[in-house]
Amino acid sequence: MTATKKAGKASPILSRIARIEGQLRGVRHMIEEKKDCLSVITQITAIREAVAMLGVELLKDDIACKWDGKKKIDEAYLKSLFKMQ
Repeated sequence: MTATKKAGKASPILSRIARIEGQLRGVRHMIEEKKDCLSVITQITAIREAVAMLGVELLKDDIACKWDGKKKIDEAYLKSLFKMQ
């Protein structure tokens, strides 16, 4: 079962996405209310970090699915991960 398919409750991945969506709505509101630039940038920095951590969680989930109790992960899959950089 992947992180996006937890039975009966929101998955950690979907929870992260919901938080990021809330942060983005907050930034939009800050801009509409003409809040100071530094505060907006601080929130954008937090969003960037949250998106990065979302990527890490998705990657961990994908690796766990590929691993699936095997002793080795497919070499082509590993090479594709390193190409993402």
